[in-house]
Amino acid sequence: MDQMTNKTNIINEDCVLTIAIPTYNRPEAIQKQIRLLLPQLNNSVKLIVYDNCSKPSVKSFFTDEELEKIILVRNKVNVGADANIARCFENCTTTWLWTLSDDDFVKEDAITEILEILKANTETVFLNFCKGLSFETKGFNELIENFNSSRVFSSSFTMSSCIYNMNKLRYSLIDYYSNLSSMVGTIILVLKYIQKNNEAVCKFLDESLIGSYNDQVGWDYRIYIHRSRLFKEAFYDKNKNNKYNKTLFLGCYLTNYWLIDNNRNYTKVSYLERWNLFLLTIKIQGIINAIIYCPKTIIKVALNLILQFDYKKFRN
Repeated sequence: MDQMTNKTNIINEDCVLTIAIPTYNRPEAIQKQIRLLLPQLNNSVKLIVYDNCSKPSVKSFFTDEELEKIILVRNKVNVGADANIARCFENCTTTWLWTLSDDDFVKEDAITEILEILKANTETVFLNFCKGLSFETKGFNELIENFNSSRVFSSSFTMSSCIYNMNKLRYSLIDYYSNLSSMVGTIILVLKYIQKNNEAVCKFLDESLIGSYNDQVGWDYRIYIHRSRLFKEAFYDKNKNNKYNKTLFLGCYLTNYWLIDNNRNYTKVSYLERWNLFLLTIKIQGIINAIIYCPKTIIKVALNLILQFDYKKFRN
Protein backbone atom coordinates (compact mmCIF):
# COMPACT_ATOMS: atom_id res chain seq x y z
CA MET A 1 0.00 0.00 0.00
CA ASP A 2 1.04 3.58 -0.60
CA GLN A 3 -0.11 5.91 2.16
CA MET A 4 -0.08 9.67 1.77
CA THR A 5 -0.07 11.60 5.01
CA ASN A 6 0.89 15.04 6.23
CA LYS A 7 1.21 16.87 9.52
CA THR A 8 -2.52 17.53 9.80
CA ASN A 9 -3.16 13.79 9.70
CA ILE A 10 -1.28 13.06 12.92
CA ILE A 11 -3.78 11.70 15.42
CA ASN A 12 -4.06 13.63 18.66
CA GLU A 13 -5.35 12.28 21.94
CA ASP A 14 -8.80 13.73 21.30
CA CYS A 15 -9.30 11.65 18.14
CA VAL A 16 -11.83 8.94 18.91
CA LEU A 17 -13.44 8.12 15.55
CA THR A 18 -12.09 6.97 12.21
CA ILE A 19 -14.36 7.35 9.20
CA ALA A 20 -13.05 4.90 6.62
CA ILE A 21 -14.30 4.96 3.03
CA PRO A 22 -13.29 2.11 0.71
CA THR A 23 -13.69 3.14 -2.93
CA TYR A 24 -12.97 2.00 -6.45
CA ASN A 25 -13.56 3.84 -9.73
CA ARG A 26 -16.45 6.04 -8.58
CA PRO A 27 -15.02 9.55 -8.96
CA GLU A 28 -18.29 11.47 -8.75
CA ALA A 29 -19.43 9.62 -5.65
CA ILE A 30 -16.18 9.93 -3.70
CA GLN A 31 -15.89 13.63 -4.48
CA LYS A 32 -19.41 14.33 -3.29
CA GLN A 33 -19.01 12.23 -0.14
CA ILE A 34 -15.69 13.79 0.88
CA ARG A 35 -16.97 17.31 0.31
CA LEU A 36 -19.97 16.60 2.51
CA LEU A 37 -17.68 15.39 5.27
CA LEU A 38 -14.87 17.96 5.15
CA PRO A 39 -16.83 20.85 6.74
CA GLN A 40 -17.88 18.50 9.57
CA LEU A 41 -14.41 17.30 10.57
CA ASN A 42 -12.87 18.23 13.90
CA ASN A 43 -10.07 17.04 16.18
CA SER A 44 -12.14 14.07 17.35
CA VAL A 45 -12.34 12.54 13.87
CA LYS A 46 -9.99 11.39 11.16
CA LEU A 47 -11.07 10.61 7.63
CA ILE A 48 -9.34 7.87 5.61
CA VAL A 49 -10.05 6.89 2.02
CA TYR A 50 -8.93 3.43 0.88
CA ASP A 51 -8.44 3.72 -2.86
CA ASN A 52 -8.46 0.23 -4.37
CA CYS A 53 -6.17 1.24 -7.24
CA SER A 54 -8.74 3.41 -9.03
CA LYS A 55 -7.83 4.83 -12.40
CA PRO A 56 -7.23 7.70 -12.21
CA SER A 57 -6.16 7.87 -8.60
CA VAL A 58 -8.61 9.34 -6.08
CA LYS A 59 -5.90 11.85 -5.20
CA SER A 60 -6.33 13.56 -8.57
CA PHE A 61 -9.90 14.62 -7.77
CA PHE A 62 -9.05 16.84 -4.80
CA THR A 63 -7.21 20.08 -4.20
CA ASP A 64 -4.08 20.28 -2.10
CA GLU A 65 -6.09 22.09 0.57
CA GLU A 66 -8.63 19.25 0.69
CA LEU A 67 -5.90 16.62 0.77
CA GLU A 68 -4.44 18.29 3.86
CA LYS A 69 -7.56 17.23 5.79
CA ILE A 70 -7.76 13.57 4.82
CA ILE A 71 -5.57 10.47 4.62
CA LEU A 72 -5.45 8.58 1.35
CA VAL A 73 -4.33 4.96 1.28
CA ARG A 74 -3.90 3.67 -2.25
CA ASN A 75 -3.51 -0.03 -2.95
CA LYS A 76 -0.82 -0.87 -5.48
CA VAL A 77 -3.20 -3.37 -7.06
CA ASN A 78 -6.95 -4.00 -6.86
CA VAL A 79 -7.26 -6.39 -3.91
CA GLY A 80 -11.03 -6.82 -4.21
CA ALA A 81 -13.80 -5.12 -2.28
CA ASP A 82 -13.77 -7.48 0.72
CA ALA A 83 -10.04 -7.12 1.34
CA ASN A 84 -10.19 -3.34 0.88
CA ILE A 85 -12.93 -3.10 3.51
CA ALA A 86 -10.94 -5.35 5.84
CA ARG A 87 -8.03 -2.92 5.69
CA CYS A 88 -10.30 -0.27 7.19
CA PHE A 89 -10.50 -2.47 10.29
CA GLU A 90 -6.90 -3.65 10.40
CA ASN A 91 -5.44 -0.15 10.17
CA CYS A 92 -7.87 1.55 12.55
CA THR A 93 -6.03 3.10 15.52
CA THR A 94 -8.92 5.00 17.13
CA THR A 95 -11.50 3.68 19.58
CA TRP A 96 -14.34 3.79 17.06
CA LEU A 97 -14.60 2.92 13.38
CA TRP A 98 -17.36 3.96 11.00
CA THR A 99 -17.14 2.20 7.65
CA LEU A 100 -18.85 4.42 5.11
CA SER A 101 -19.82 3.67 1.53
CA ASP A 102 -18.67 6.24 -1.00
CA ASP A 103 -22.21 6.61 -2.40
CA ASP A 104 -24.36 6.68 0.76
CA PHE A 105 -24.20 10.42 1.25
CA VAL A 106 -24.03 11.63 4.84
CA LYS A 107 -26.27 14.18 6.51
CA GLU A 108 -24.84 17.63 7.13
CA ASP A 109 -24.74 17.06 10.89
CA ALA A 110 -23.79 13.37 10.84
CA ILE A 111 -20.47 13.70 12.68
CA THR A 112 -21.88 15.87 15.46
CA GLU A 113 -24.66 13.32 15.94
CA ILE A 114 -22.24 10.39 15.98
CA LEU A 115 -19.90 11.92 18.53
CA GLU A 116 -22.75 12.60 20.93
CA ILE A 117 -23.92 9.00 20.62
CA LEU A 118 -20.41 7.64 21.14
CA LYS A 119 -20.01 9.66 24.35
CA ALA A 120 -23.11 7.97 25.74
CA ASN A 121 -22.05 4.46 24.66
CA THR A 122 -18.41 4.06 25.65
CA GLU A 123 -18.81 0.38 26.56
CA THR A 124 -21.01 -0.60 23.62
CA VAL A 125 -19.33 -2.99 21.18
CA PHE A 126 -21.47 -2.40 18.10
CA LEU A 127 -23.83 0.38 17.05
CA ASN A 128 -26.22 -0.11 14.16
CA PHE A 129 -28.24 2.74 12.65
CA CYS A 130 -31.34 1.43 10.95
CA LYS A 131 -34.74 3.07 10.60
CA GLY A 132 -37.46 1.05 12.25
CA LEU A 133 -35.19 -0.75 14.73
CA SER A 134 -34.60 0.26 18.33
CA PHE A 135 -33.30 -2.21 20.89
CA GLU A 136 -30.31 -3.11 23.02
CA THR A 137 -28.84 -6.55 23.62
CA LYS A 138 -26.45 -7.95 26.19
CA GLY A 139 -24.64 -11.14 25.40
CA PHE A 140 -24.80 -13.59 22.53
CA ASN A 141 -28.19 -15.18 23.17
CA GLU A 142 -30.03 -11.86 23.35
CA LEU A 143 -28.39 -10.69 20.13
CA ILE A 144 -29.13 -13.79 18.06
CA GLU A 145 -32.77 -13.81 19.15
CA ASN A 146 -33.13 -10.69 17.00
CA PHE A 147 -31.39 -12.28 14.02
CA ASN A 148 -34.63 -14.00 13.01
CA SER A 149 -35.38 -10.73 11.18
CA SER A 150 -34.01 -10.02 7.70
CA ARG A 151 -33.92 -6.33 8.59
CA VAL A 152 -31.67 -6.96 11.58
CA PHE A 153 -29.43 -9.35 9.68
CA SER A 154 -29.05 -7.21 6.56
CA SER A 155 -28.55 -3.94 8.44
CA SER A 156 -25.85 -5.61 10.54
CA PHE A 157 -23.54 -5.85 7.53
CA THR A 158 -24.74 -2.75 5.68
CA MET A 159 -21.55 -0.75 5.57
CA SER A 160 -22.79 2.78 6.24
CA SER A 161 -25.07 1.70 9.09
CA CYS A 162 -22.41 0.22 11.36
CA ILE A 163 -20.00 1.66 13.91
CA TYR A 164 -17.53 -0.62 15.70
CA ASN A 165 -15.74 -0.29 19.03
CA MET A 166 -12.28 -1.28 17.84
CA ASN A 167 -10.78 -1.09 21.33
CA LYS A 168 -12.81 -4.22 22.02
CA LEU A 169 -12.90 -5.82 18.57
CA ARG A 170 -9.33 -5.20 17.41
CA TYR A 171 -7.91 -8.41 18.85
CA SER A 172 -10.67 -10.51 17.30
CA LEU A 173 -9.80 -9.54 13.72
CA ILE A 174 -8.67 -13.12 13.12
CA ASP A 175 -12.36 -14.07 13.09
CA TYR A 176 -12.99 -11.46 10.41
CA TYR A 177 -10.13 -12.57 8.18
CA SER A 178 -10.96 -16.24 8.67
CA ASN A 179 -14.43 -15.54 7.25
CA LEU A 180 -13.58 -12.88 4.69
CA SER A 181 -15.00 -14.86 1.76
CA SER A 182 -18.45 -14.91 3.36
CA MET A 183 -19.02 -11.25 2.37
CA VAL A 184 -20.41 -10.73 5.91
CA GLY A 185 -17.12 -10.97 7.79
CA THR A 186 -17.82 -7.73 9.63
CA ILE A 187 -20.86 -9.07 11.47
CA ILE A 188 -19.16 -12.44 12.03
CA LEU A 189 -16.41 -10.46 13.77
CA VAL A 190 -18.96 -8.87 16.10
CA LEU A 191 -20.86 -12.10 16.75
CA LYS A 192 -17.71 -14.10 17.47
CA TYR A 193 -16.52 -11.46 19.92
CA ILE A 194 -19.83 -11.43 21.77
CA GLN A 195 -19.93 -15.23 21.78
CA LYS A 196 -16.72 -15.10 23.85
CA ASN A 197 -17.67 -11.99 25.89
CA ASN A 198 -21.19 -12.54 27.11
CA GLU A 199 -21.48 -9.17 28.88
CA ALA A 200 -20.96 -7.29 25.61
CA VAL A 201 -23.64 -4.77 24.61
CA CYS A 202 -24.95 -3.98 21.11
CA LYS A 203 -27.38 -1.22 20.23
CA PHE A 204 -29.68 -0.83 17.23
CA LEU A 205 -30.86 2.76 16.82
CA ASP A 206 -33.93 3.99 14.97
CA GLU A 207 -31.92 6.73 13.29
CA SER A 208 -29.95 7.31 10.11
CA LEU A 209 -26.68 9.10 9.54
CA ILE A 210 -27.28 9.10 5.79
CA GLY A 211 -29.08 11.83 3.89
CA SER A 212 -29.49 9.88 0.67
CA TYR A 213 -28.74 6.30 -0.34
CA ASN A 214 -27.80 5.01 -3.76
CA ASP A 215 -30.67 2.76 -4.88
CA GLN A 216 -28.43 0.81 -7.23
CA VAL A 217 -26.96 -2.39 -5.79
CA GLY A 218 -23.20 -2.30 -6.22
CA TRP A 219 -22.58 -5.98 -5.52
CA ASP A 220 -23.79 -9.15 -7.17
CA TYR A 221 -26.29 -10.93 -4.95
CA ARG A 222 -25.75 -14.18 -6.87
CA ILE A 223 -22.25 -14.40 -5.40
CA TYR A 224 -23.52 -13.37 -1.98
CA ILE A 225 -26.21 -16.08 -1.89
CA HIS A 226 -23.73 -18.78 -2.88
CA ARG A 227 -21.42 -17.63 -0.10
CA SER A 228 -24.15 -17.30 2.51
CA ARG A 229 -23.59 -20.94 3.44
CA LEU A 230 -20.24 -19.77 4.86
CA PHE A 231 -22.11 -17.75 7.46
CA LYS A 232 -23.85 -20.92 8.57
CA GLU A 233 -20.55 -22.81 8.62
CA ALA A 234 -18.91 -20.11 10.75
CA PHE A 235 -21.33 -20.89 13.59
CA TYR A 236 -22.00 -24.57 12.98
CA ASP A 237 -22.60 -26.36 16.27
CA LYS A 238 -24.43 -29.69 16.13
CA ASN A 239 -25.70 -29.13 19.67
CA LYS A 240 -27.11 -25.67 18.95
CA ASN A 241 -28.10 -25.76 15.29
CA ASN A 242 -31.76 -26.35 16.12
CA LYS A 243 -31.77 -23.10 18.08
CA TYR A 244 -29.69 -21.26 15.46
CA ASN A 245 -32.04 -22.33 12.65
CA LYS A 246 -34.80 -20.17 14.14
CA THR A 247 -32.59 -17.32 15.38
CA LEU A 248 -29.04 -16.70 14.16
CA PHE A 249 -29.42 -18.25 10.69
CA LEU A 250 -33.02 -17.30 9.95
CA GLY A 251 -32.38 -13.66 9.07
CA CYS A 252 -29.70 -14.79 6.64
CA TYR A 253 -32.13 -17.03 4.74
CA LEU A 254 -34.88 -14.41 4.79
CA THR A 255 -32.42 -11.90 3.35
CA ASN A 256 -31.62 -14.32 0.52
CA TYR A 257 -35.31 -14.77 -0.29
CA TRP A 258 -35.79 -11.00 -0.24
CA LEU A 259 -32.88 -10.45 -2.64
CA ILE A 260 -34.24 -13.04 -5.08
CA ASP A 261 -37.76 -11.66 -4.87
CA ASN A 262 -36.80 -8.00 -5.31
CA ASN A 263 -33.99 -8.62 -7.81
CA ARG A 264 -32.66 -5.08 -7.50
CA ASN A 265 -29.89 -5.63 -10.01
CA TYR A 266 -32.30 -7.34 -12.38
CA THR A 267 -30.29 -6.45 -15.49
CA LYS A 268 -27.63 -8.99 -14.47
CA VAL A 269 -29.65 -11.92 -13.15
CA SER A 270 -31.65 -14.14 -15.50
CA TYR A 271 -35.00 -15.65 -14.67
CA LEU A 272 -33.53 -19.16 -14.54
CA GLU A 273 -30.71 -17.99 -12.28
CA ARG A 274 -33.25 -16.58 -9.83
CA TRP A 275 -35.02 -19.95 -9.66
CA ASN A 276 -31.68 -21.68 -9.09
CA LEU A 277 -30.83 -19.21 -6.32
CA PHE A 278 -34.24 -19.79 -4.74
CA LEU A 279 -33.73 -23.56 -4.75
CA LEU A 280 -30.15 -23.14 -3.48
CA THR A 281 -31.35 -21.06 -0.52
CA ILE A 282 -33.90 -23.76 0.37
CA LYS A 283 -31.12 -26.36 0.12
CA ILE A 284 -28.79 -24.35 2.38
CA GLN A 285 -31.57 -23.76 4.88
CA GLY A 286 -32.83 -27.33 4.64
CA ILE A 287 -36.23 -28.20 3.20
CA ILE A 288 -37.74 -29.04 6.59
CA ASN A 289 -36.44 -25.82 8.17
CA ALA A 290 -37.71 -23.80 5.20
CA ILE A 291 -41.18 -25.31 5.59
CA ILE A 292 -41.21 -24.82 9.38
CA TYR A 293 -39.78 -21.30 9.61
CA CYS A 294 -40.40 -19.65 6.22
CA PRO A 295 -43.57 -21.18 4.69
CA LYS A 296 -45.20 -17.88 3.72
CA THR A 297 -41.96 -16.46 2.39
CA ILE A 298 -41.11 -19.39 0.12
CA ILE A 299 -44.69 -19.54 -1.20
CA LYS A 300 -44.62 -15.79 -1.92
CA VAL A 301 -41.26 -15.94 -3.72
CA ALA A 302 -42.28 -19.01 -5.74
CA LEU A 303 -45.58 -17.40 -6.80
CA ASN A 304 -43.86 -14.15 -7.75
CA LEU A 305 -41.32 -16.02 -9.86
CA ILE A 306 -44.10 -17.96 -11.61
CA LEU A 307 -46.06 -14.75 -12.29
CA GLN A 308 -42.94 -13.05 -13.70
CA PHE A 309 -42.37 -15.75 -16.29
CA ASP A 310 -42.25 -14.21 -19.76
CA TYR A 311 -44.38 -16.56 -21.91
CA LYS A 312 -43.85 -14.52 -25.08
CA LYS A 313 -40.10 -14.76 -24.74
CA PHE A 314 -40.40 -18.49 -24.06
CA ARG A 315 -42.43 -19.03 -27.26
CA ASN A 316 -39.88 -17.14 -29.33
